[in-house]
Amino acid sequence: MSVRSLFALTLGFAFVASPAFAADPVAKKPDPTVALLERLGKPTDIEQPIEMPLVEFAEYLTQKFGVTALINEKAFKTFGVTDPKETRIKVAARKGLPLNVVLRHALDEIDATFLVRRAHIEIVPTAFAARETKNHVGEEMGEGRLKEPLVSVIFKEKAFNEAIAELAEENDLTVIVAPQSGDARMGFVTARLLNIPADVALELLALQCDLRVIRKGNAFLITSRDHANELFGERLEKEKQQIEVEKLREAPAIAPEPPKPEPKPAEAPKP
Repeated sequence: MSVRSLFALTLGFAFVASPAFAADPVAKKPDPTVALLERLGKPTDIEQPIEMPLVEFAEYLTQKFGVTALINEKAFKTFGVTDPKETRIKVAARKGLPLNVVLRHALDEIDATFLVRRAHIEIVPTAFAARETKNHVGEEMGEGRLKEPLVSVIFKEKAFNEAIAELAEENDLTVIVAPQSGDARMGFVTARLLNIPADVALELLALQCDLRVIRKGNAFLITSRDHANELFGERLEKEKQQIEVEKLREAPAIAPEPPKPEPKPAEAPKP
């Protein structure tokens, strides 16, 4: 075989082999958190009520649903539970409901919840979750209630409207996207949010489309920046007027001036 033929043959092998190397230069590992969230979002098939120690329930989650659950014993002891493994948990028959919903309802009965970690969930006291996520009711960090639901979602180039609808549905939120948001609501968002208070999650998603979130009681309005500023100005004006009214109410009543005495008639001169 000539040198020229050998070179051509070698070059041919290079062209044939190169796609195989280029197809997967560095195999991308699947994100375990994405897989975990998918399992947590799947409907359950629990047809009969369940009652068992918490440690057995953690094993049950792994065996039946493929969700690794760890119990933060130190956190439970910090908040007054001497032996968290022996704490019993009751799970009602919740066939068809997503696993994350079933979990939150069952854990809420023992003043607990779960936090999403990279490849597992961590069962903790609600007060611990409130402190860690800075999402507590009242001024004390150790209070045992969450101010807002905790959101754990991963979006990659997802339509903003779809992302907001998904987040609202999974967390029982009332969210309205105002017409004033215009074409910005047709944008796309990318986010990795784990154990984030719902109001913060909405704001982080809205900001990616240059939109703003306004809270109205227990509802959220998403609108344009200009519209949000206008509504904010109106609210400030109302608050200012209310303050003026309260000042008038609290001001002491001014007593009316006593009537001035009538002047005495001049006496006639004596003769």
